[in-house]
Amino acid sequence: MLEIRNVTKIYRPKKGVPVTALAGISLKFPDRGMVFILGKSGSGKSTLLNILGGLDQYDTGEVIIKGKSSRDFNQSDFDSYRNTYIGFIFQEYNILEEFTVGANIGLALNLQGREATSELINEILEQVDLAGYADRKPNELSIGQLQRVAIARALVKNPEIIMADEPTGALDSKTGKQVLDTLKKLSQTKLVIIVSHDREFAETYADRIIELADGKIISDVERYKVEAEKTKQGINVIDDNFLYIKKGYKLSVEDIEIINQYLEKANQDVIISIDNRTNEQIRRVAKIDEEGYRESFKQTDETKIITPQDANNFKLIRSKLPFFSSLKIGASGLRVKPVRLFFTILLSFIAFTLFGLADTMGSYNKINTSVRSFKDANIQNLSFTKHIYQYHEEWNTWLSYKTGLDNKDISFLKEKLAIDFKPVYNPSNYYMKIGNIAELENVRPDYYSQKVSGFVEFTKEELESLGFTIYGNMPTEFDQIAITSYHFEHYDVGGYRSPDGNIEIKSDVLNNYNDLLNKTIEILGEKYTITGIIDTKFDSNRYELLKTNTPTHDLNYYLKYLE
Repeated sequence: MLEIRNVTKIYRPKKGVPVTALAGISLKFPDRGMVFILGKSGSGKSTLLNILGGLDQYDTGEVIIKGKSSRDFNQSDFDSYRNTYIGFIFQEYNILEEFTVGANIGLALNLQGREATSELINEILEQVDLAGYADRKPNELSIGQLQRVAIARALVKNPEIIMADEPTGALDSKTGKQVLDTLKKLSQTKLVIIVSHDREFAETYADRIIELADGKIISDVERYKVEAEKTKQGINVIDDNFLYIKKGYKLSVEDIEIINQYLEKANQDVIISIDNRTNEQIRRVAKIDEEGYRESFKQTDETKIITPQDANNFKLIRSKLPFFSSLKIGASGLRVKPVRLFFTILLSFIAFTLFGLADTMGSYNKINTSVRSFKDANIQNLSFTKHIYQYHEEWNTWLSYKTGLDNKDISFLKEKLAIDFKPVYNPSNYYMKIGNIAELENVRPDYYSQKVSGFVEFTKEELESLGFTIYGNMPTEFDQIAITSYHFEHYDVGGYRSPDGNIEIKSDVLNNYNDLLNKTIEILGEKYTITGIIDTKFDSNRYELLKTNTPTHDLNYYLKYLE
């Protein structure tokens, strides 16, 4: 029915040393019987049960159910496996308090896709000696009765396997015995696997006991019966330690001789009892049944366990919870524990908000975001500069140094942004200034800065493709240059002064582009002849307030207004 092969499970905490819960365990389980899994805390017994029941995933190995390997199962398959073949019983019962006993059973029936009729619910409750308890609420039941309701709920699907995790852990010995009596009765037709720390219960009820330590099997024994040695006179000798005499038998002289021989072997006093209670205790402790057989344990022989090889018998039932049952469970939480629900919703909202924020920040790419922003703003042209940051230990700060981009930088930008680039040449690595402006008075340097970023090589076709217009001619010689309409504004306001220092064209005379063509200007001490002026469609009206010596407070007001 159920088999595991070389199963290993390792828990890997974020901090600390990995813990091996199961280390290459292999087991075969029969179709019926009661199997106890014993072990101290941390031995791996609960992990083993969870893996057998599909509640936890193993790292290596495989679990085989009715000849079908679970190696390729997804979470839905494990859910259906539990819904089809497994009945779980937990130490905490997990009974829904807002439902009656019958409704708890009925909900399990609904998950099986079956109708929860009163007859069927009562039939299930009769199996655990709770007939007539269907209309009671869980708070009206004893602890032992609650555990039996949990057993009844597990029986709804008529499972082939019942798995119980410490089912008697919270019960007193009397109530625990009642629960185990119920499970023992069920084990006659089903496989019952129990995780427990109670060795006495295991030795009393188990057909097989598996003991774990440090994730390994240290003991695996099964119950067997030692047949009594029968004498002709009617006295049975059991395991050379007990004499078993049937009720109503009268001893003969020969029987007395046998008893005397038996007594000679004793090295202490021997008590012969006819007290029923005492004899019952002796029978229970010595594990002697009514037929005179003594029960004991021997090493488990798994070769006698036949596991199916045909996986065609493996069928799954998909669980389905009716909508109104789901709604009722949710509504009951709102009614019974509104404060906890409020804080759960609040914390969930905060958690999802932080998750969204973290996801946004984690996926944020400043380069891609900047490019998208430029495109959305319909910015057609941009200039890039390169800065090197260096930490200054004496000043305890970072300093920025402007430097030029090389061919490698340009190739990198083209590859990452898929945008064409034109290099700007600047021999000085600093801003250059256009020369030969007569004077710039009553204007602000914020706009009329005279700055030039550098030199760019363009063809007329490239300029026109950018939507620019050139007035005059394109430069053809090294000492020729075309300036932009923005720089022309400097001469329009300040006039033009020839290289020999004489004012050749005053500002009020310089009215159009043609007045500046073929004039000579200086940049970084080199002389260039202006052959053309490029209209870049720059809208200077947006910066009108920056062109005059406006008082600072008016300028601040203007900037705030623009914001």
